[in-house]
Amino acid sequence: MKKQNVSIIIPTFKRELQINKILNSLRNQLNNSAQIEILICDSFSKYKISYFPRSKNNFTIRYFNINQNVLSTKRNFGISKAKYKNIILLDDDCIPDKNFLKIYLNDFKEIDEKTIISGVVDYPTEYIKKYNHIRYRGLKHFKAEDVKKKVELPADKIVAMNMGFINSKKINKIRYFDERFIGYGFEDYEFGFRLKKNGFKLLKTKARIIHEEGKPDIKKYIKKYYHLGRDGMKNLLLVDKISAKKTIYFKIENFIFFKLFTKLPKFNYLLLFMEKLIVSIDKYQSMYFSFLYSFLRLSSYTRGFIDRSKSNLSEKNKTWYE
Repeated sequence: MKKQNVSIIIPTFKRELQINKILNSLRNQLNNSAQIEILICDSFSKYKISYFPRSKNNFTIRYFNINQNVLSTKRNFGISKAKYKNIILLDDDCIPDKNFLKIYLNDFKEIDEKTIISGVVDYPTEYIKKYNHIRYRGLKHFKAEDVKKKVELPADKIVAMNMGFINSKKINKIRYFDERFIGYGFEDYEFGFRLKKNGFKLLKTKARIIHEEGKPDIKKYIKKYYHLGRDGMKNLLLVDKISAKKTIYFKIENFIFFKLFTKLPKFNYLLLFMEKLIVSIDKYQSMYFSFLYSFLRLSSYTRGFIDRSKSNLSEKNKTWYE
């Protein structure tokens, strides 16, 4: 039987523990029917390379350092260095489930060069039981039982943290991730929107990862949506205004009451006060109400919107990557 070749690209920054979990999981799933290379694209995190699992005949680890601590840049660099056409993208906090490789290998036999597949995102069970915001996040992604062949995903539902495609001239012509996205948010949405516009299909795969960022910190979760409102949408409007206008966030920003409230003096302080209340009850499972976390996301995004004019996209923020 001819071996399948796969290049797995992992952009990373200061997540050595998770990187080792990813590598060990992938190595344990490997069999003689596949040849795997893993490209770790770092930004001088000072990882102890000697701690990584050793390469073997059909399992190769390649480690790179890139000056720009930008997700799109790291993903594109990894794709450019990949030896094989079958590409899997993983984030450095996404631990592959036990059948992850097997599912992707089967998927690559079935998809064509104009198909992008995006997989299941779950969270550690112990965190779901303990933290309300993790429980909420877990319900925002599709599950394996929701995967149906030929049912396409909208561009805003794909995730680059668990994505696969066949590298070819067709996708190369359209380009990969836009490197003007600095900071957090929307680079995978814009990628999906652009590909869909050019006749690509966006499909689900049952390949599953466990999103393990470390000990849950709801403040970091809030921070992501703050950066989405401050930098992410600002980037998206600059890169592709048409795709930006199709997002729910753009529609909210242009809602008359949103415009009125965000112009009120000290409105952001009121939002911060409300956020602190929600944060204070995050560990109390009996007080889980999904609408509170929807409000939390909107609130932190709104604060980012209020501060958007203060941000300078030419300054690469190295502290957002959390």
